[in-house]
Amino acid sequence: MMDTSGGVILEMEWLNQPLSIGQRVRLTGAGTVLKTGNIFRIGVDGLVVDDDGVHPMTERTGAVFLKAGRIPIQVEWFNGTGPFGLEVSCEGPDLPRRRINDSELFKGPRETTSRVNGLDYRCYEGSEWTELPDFNGLKPVKTGTVDNFDLAVRTRDEGVGFQFSGFFDVPRNGIYKFHLISDDGSRLSVGEPNVQVEVIGQSQLPAPHQMFIGQLLDEAEDGSWSQIEGKVTQVWPAEEGLRMELSVGLARMEVEVTDKVERPESVLMNSLVRVTGFCQGACNSDGLKVPNLLLVPSRRLIERVAPPTTAGVTNTNPAGLPVLTTAVEVHHLKRAEAQLGYPAKVRGVVTSIDPGPPGFTLQDSTGGLYVQGGDPVRVGEFVEVEGVTDPGSFAPMLRPSRINRLGEGRLPEPIHPAWDQLMNGSLDAQYVEIEGIITAVAGDGVQFLTHGGTITARLQSGLNLEKMERFENTLVRIRGVLLADWNAQTHQVKLGEIRIFYPDVTVENPAPADVFSGPYKTPTDLLLFDPQASLFQRIRMSGQIVHLGKEVCFMMAGTNGVRFVANKPGTLRVGDTVDVAGYPQLGGASPLLRDAVVRKTGQTALPEARRLSPDNLTSAEYDSTRVRVEGVLTGVRETGMELMLEMQDGAQSFVARLTGQSEFPRSLPIGGRLELTGVYAVQTGNQALDHSISTFELLLDSPANVKILARPPWWTLRRLLVMVGMLACILVIALLWITQLRRKVEERTVQLKEQIQKRQSIEQHRAMEQERARIAQDLHDELGSGLTEIGMLATIPAPAGNSNQHLDHIGDRARRMVTALDEIVWAMNPKHDSVESLGSYFCLYADRFLKLANITCHLKGTLDLPGTTLNPIHRHEFFLAFKEALTNVVRHSGATEVRLSIRIIGNRLRLSLADNGGGLGSAQPTPGMDGLANMRTRMEKLGGRFAIASQAGRGTTLRFYLPLN
Repeated sequence: MMDTSGGVILEMEWLNQPLSIGQRVRLTGAGTVLKTGNIFRIGVDGLVVDDDGVHPMTERTGAVFLKAGRIPIQVEWFNGTGPFGLEVSCEGPDLPRRRINDSELFKGPRETTSRVNGLDYRCYEGSEWTELPDFNGLKPVKTGTVDNFDLAVRTRDEGVGFQFSGFFDVPRNGIYKFHLISDDGSRLSVGEPNVQVEVIGQSQLPAPHQMFIGQLLDEAEDGSWSQIEGKVTQVWPAEEGLRMELSVGLARMEVEVTDKVERPESVLMNSLVRVTGFCQGACNSDGLKVPNLLLVPSRRLIERVAPPTTAGVTNTNPAGLPVLTTAVEVHHLKRAEAQLGYPAKVRGVVTSIDPGPPGFTLQDSTGGLYVQGGDPVRVGEFVEVEGVTDPGSFAPMLRPSRINRLGEGRLPEPIHPAWDQLMNGSLDAQYVEIEGIITAVAGDGVQFLTHGGTITARLQSGLNLEKMERFENTLVRIRGVLLADWNAQTHQVKLGEIRIFYPDVTVENPAPADVFSGPYKTPTDLLLFDPQASLFQRIRMSGQIVHLGKEVCFMMAGTNGVRFVANKPGTLRVGDTVDVAGYPQLGGASPLLRDAVVRKTGQTALPEARRLSPDNLTSAEYDSTRVRVEGVLTGVRETGMELMLEMQDGAQSFVARLTGQSEFPRSLPIGGRLELTGVYAVQTGNQALDHSISTFELLLDSPANVKILARPPWWTLRRLLVMVGMLACILVIALLWITQLRRKVEERTVQLKEQIQKRQSIEQHRAMEQERARIAQDLHDELGSGLTEIGMLATIPAPAGNSNQHLDHIGDRARRMVTALDEIVWAMNPKHDSVESLGSYFCLYADRFLKLANITCHLKGTLDLPGTTLNPIHRHEFFLAFKEALTNVVRHSGATEVRLSIRIIGNRLRLSLADNGGGLGSAQPTPGMDGLANMRTRMEKLGGRFAIASQAGRGTTLRFYLPLN
């Protein structure tokens, strides 16, 4: 909101009525006011003091206008780790600062008129708190009342928080200042906001202050009602409205629209817009305040000045090709497309003039473009070029048909290219600025040491190269138009070579009078903190040269290794002690000094080589130092002036290089064990990131660095391969013989299996025939004889007066036939081939058979038998022996009771039949006792056993044992 004195930004948590832009309002009431920059927050939950965060005992103060009476007060506090504390004090009208007394604090419900002294508290516990949590979303671990803001009721010292609430007795109206001291964070809220908003009229919006993106702001402009123009480079939705990024050149700022924007993002993107709103400033990296955020209250305050400048068809020519309107559209054409001659109309600033083939470079907001031919123009002019595209020798360009001069322009902000952009030529015709050190001036160009590496820059038009020699070893910034250097036949870029038109050289750091005046550092010093350290700070080191390569030299500074690249060839030798001044580059296995100036200081013996074992053979810390390694020679290769020894030490293989020798040693035995002394050179690896490396080489200086420790054993690799080949042949023959033998065994196994199956089939068939013969015999014996007897009895006339006895005899014979048939059917049925079925049938048969003879049958124990399968023949034979035992009891024992027991003992079925008859005089069979002999024979035939126990006058016990397996 604004008045005649200026404008402010107010944030209020609530409004008693809706507001609209242009209304004049009046704010009245009491509430806390917090200021952040030029934003005022009114009535934020009665917040007076905010001392949140993790910190030691700290005091914060806040003031608020209070009316007399009892008003709500709340203190939130937490402690993360370490010491803790909390104290609340107050001062007011005619009242000195004091700790709030117990008598000034009250608790109880808000609607109660009579309250008692004290405060309600809630205690919470948590972990890793770095700021006050939302206590309302947590469950307290302890609650109660206290007299004051007292931490004594805490549950623990760390990870604990409190919420004290109650009422504070305000003695009179006035401004009260509260002091909050705490460790860690705390927050004090007093009273409730009661600010009222009253609409008192309507007026026109004030005229905005014209401002520009990137300008410097004074105090009056920060927070002012302003109008700014810029190009929309980004658009993204916000919770309530829209956010945009505006840019002018490289300067940028954000715009926040606080109401819903209906127009789509695609309408605003890349458009030139004029926006009105409140401007908030922020300090840039130089500490200067510039426009940072524009708060726009309505979408109606956004005005599009120009349509988007994106790639697209603005119009077409008669051939149907679209007219290109930006430099980037031309550059994105492929060579075949540019050859078609697309029509183009591009506006931009002239950035350089090419005096060779007449031409110039033009740059708009999307990039740079080369224009060949046309009317003369000046650097800095703003022109419109109409023409057609041409593939050019390297990048697409324009051939103009008309050039319209539109007035004076301003050179664009230069691009700071990365190393890959300098190498690949993608910034051809772009206005750039490159920072680096000129290390040499030769011909029409300079050697330029940049952050990425060294390039050759040819400086053309407007610069005297003879004067450039005074810039050697100087840190400069060269600004101009970059043109790639290419091969006219292949159209390929020349790596590491560029051209710069109209170069402007600015000295950043003059060359020192003495290159060795830079700071002296050791390799370990390079890893220490140094605020002046940079790629372009030349440093000095001292050491001893241990190996001279074609481009890179190796030296040892103490026990550490260093590499350097000399800017000029010299007469250095291995063993020289030197001072080296160069530009450090870290990131390799050891430090590298580029563009180094070397000064010889003496000559001394080389340091003792460090002996390496297979366990510590690969480590970046050995890079550029002298080492001694043992290994087995696995191969020798000679390439020109270099001898390469392929070595193996344990599981690690490496290469040793011997260079610059006219006579290489010829008697090195393949497979022999050698001791090599040379310089350890890591091929891949970064000492700063990983001490473990993958490959390394050993650099040797003379044949004296090679020592033969042992000749190869008789078991050379060649002999070993021959023996392995012979063994392999024998093994193949043995495998073939084993395969043939296995095939024959399999064939014989199949034959035996077929014979066994055939024999089993014959035996099964024979057993079936025998079983069928037995069944037929039983049917013939039992049924045939019975039917014959019944037939005979039926034909014989019954004796006079005795017909009933005759019929009883026929019926008895028929019943015996039924019983016999039942036995045959039971024996034939396969479902009765189990021990359980056998036991049930035996009990039923014995009960029925003995009942006819008026003999009582008792089952001894429980009948709990398994369902084990029995051979049907064995089952039938066992039944016949049991039947014969029952027959003997009925005919010969004279018993009145029989006790039957069937149980499993081990893997045998035991059947016991005991009677209370007269018994036998001897358990041994005697002539005439064929039944006992038959039973014994039957059981032995089944692989079982028969036993008899008898005493005269005390009955007889028969036991049958039938194996189940």
